[in-house]
Amino acid sequence: MMDERGSVELAEATDDYIDIAIVQMALCDDKDRRLFEKDYRVGGEIWRVHKFDADPFLSNPHAHCIDGSKRFVGLKMHLGNAELFRGANSTGRFLDKKQFESLINLIRPKFPDIIFPLENN
Repeated sequence: MMDERGSVELAEATDDYIDIAIVQMALCDDKDRRLFEKDYRVGGEIWRVHKFDADPFLSNPHAHCIDGSKRFVGLKMHLGNAELFRGANSTGRFLDKKQFESLINLIRPKFPDIIFPLENN
């Protein structure tokens, strides 16, 4: 799925996890205002959602950024509100709403027994 904000695509799916690629990740603050940060990397970020994640912090399940721009790798994403965390600390940033909806639409078939987006707890 592609628009002016970039694309969100299925990268890989196995029985244990699903990887989602977000090309040109767009960030917003908590008031949905776009944040612009300079990044020269060509490509996108890969987000992994584990079927049974041992770490239930944020949401269960939640997403881990496993590849892409160094500033995004290691982030976790709450799958209820798209909030981004580094460890247990909020970054004060959120994935763009359209990209989050695209990501959720790719995740849903892998987890048919879970209602996405998750409730914010």
